[in-house]
Amino acid sequence: MVNTTQLRGLCPAPFLDNAKFSTDNGFIGGRFCAPVPQIEADLTCCLPCPITDWLYPETFNTYSRVAEILNVIGLAVCVFLLASFVFLPPEKTRRHYLSYCLVVGVMFMALGFVVPLAVQPEQCYDSITPNDMYSSLTCAFSGAFIIAGGLSIDVWVFIRALSMHLQICWDVLPGKKFFYAAQALGWGIIAVFFTVTITFTGVSFRFGDACHVNSLDSMKDFWGPLLAIAGISTVLQLATFTYCIHVYLKNMWSDEQTETQSSAGLPSYTTSSLRTHSARAVYRRVRKVVWLQWRGITIVVFILVDVIFFSVVFVYLNSIEQSATKDVEKVEPWLICLITNPDHRDKCFNLGQEQFVNMQTVAAVLMMLSFAGIQCFLLLSRWTIFQAWGELFRSKFSSKREFVSLDAKRFSSDARTYELLKIGNPGLKSPETAVTSPAAHEFDTYRRSLSGTPDYFGKEIQREYQSPTLSFSSPRAPSQAAMRVDWDPRATHARGGLGLHPPAAEEDQDGMANRI
Repeated sequence: MVNTTQLRGLCPAPFLDNAKFSTDNGFIGGRFCAPVPQIEADLTCCLPCPITDWLYPETFNTYSRVAEILNVIGLAVCVFLLASFVFLPPEKTRRHYLSYCLVVGVMFMALGFVVPLAVQPEQCYDSITPNDMYSSLTCAFSGAFIIAGGLSIDVWVFIRALSMHLQICWDVLPGKKFFYAAQALGWGIIAVFFTVTITFTGVSFRFGDACHVNSLDSMKDFWGPLLAIAGISTVLQLATFTYCIHVYLKNMWSDEQTETQSSAGLPSYTTSSLRTHSARAVYRRVRKVVWLQWRGITIVVFILVDVIFFSVVFVYLNSIEQSATKDVEKVEPWLICLITNPDHRDKCFNLGQEQFVNMQTVAAVLMMLSFAGIQCFLLLSRWTIFQAWGELFRSKFSSKREFVSLDAKRFSSDARTYELLKIGNPGLKSPETAVTSPAAHEFDTYRRSLSGTPDYFGKEIQREYQSPTLSFSSPRAPSQAAMRVDWDPRATHARGGLGLHPPAAEEDQDGMANRI
């Protein structure tokens, strides 16, 4: 290896001479260099890579490692949540395509931190040049996942906020047209800005082992659209909250008005009472929708805070880096401190963080990004998911499963296939129901006669009797004995009254016996 003293040249320690290094590979724009004409006219000195070692103490690497571990946990629970959506019944998971897409976006973001944890890549191409997506394959995958995840989360949070705004404020239930438009527009916007960012801006190692978007042209390619979509989502969410508060206050006011009017006497149906009824109906509808959508509202708020916070921090950091490389006088106290204490850089951490971004802010950004997967799991999961998984495993692997015969499975939906009833036996007849009984038929005929509907069946039944040609019998006039109707209470199991004469009843029974 080349000696560090030779690489330093005329530059004071700990800086290195830019002319000693190649400009073929690595992210040249990521070098932190400045001209030093006081020493030599063409001398340019650069701070060794990675620059975070000169800005933050060793605990920063600990925060970065914790963030990567949290992303592993977030990725695992998101995979579990996605598998639950796919394999479990919908009534157990309450799955929705907006939840699918949001979970996929969070998984992309988590993979951007999990890949470097598994590979442990080298952040620097040489002593002053960080690696980028062209010199490190790990950096390419890590940065691509972070860009895709950030755009996906931002876009699908906007679509979810729009869907809730339409349901709550305008009483519009998004249907198939909204679904197809959301899929086409959502993934289309993500694909366009992902391609533009990767092609024209690129990614490189800036903080820890994960690659982030470069500062040059990042505002118009990535951070600008990201903040614009997040801003629209915030406006929609605030409008939804304002409408809910307005409906709640209006319902309270209508309740007060109702009490004042009801104490005056009898109720009167005036315009104010109709307005009160309308306010209550709107309040009940909004309360029901909010109760059903509280998980979605909460996750939109949390993720919007995360997206806006880390976007503002990175935009601020990019602006400071660009101004520091163009105007070295702003960071002169920090540079002079490093030159004075080349072997004790911890004495200069406070000055460096005052000029750039302090460690607490950067660590907060990393932690908030890492908690996105855990937040989604906590807000989108339900206790019924775990119960459904338990039932599924018990049905598949339990040794004490109930035996069900094939016939019972086949005919279980037919109420006539219980035991003592033979399938397909024409001799067995099910009991007549109220619909098919003769009494029901007579009642239906009587009802049609009252309503004026022609009773064609009644006419058909009461048509004149036609004697057959070869019949030797003819209709006879009813006799007086047949016209006499005597009622025997014992034949109908009825209790006898005071006016019943037993001899007459017995005589009638004898006459009937003789006729039989």
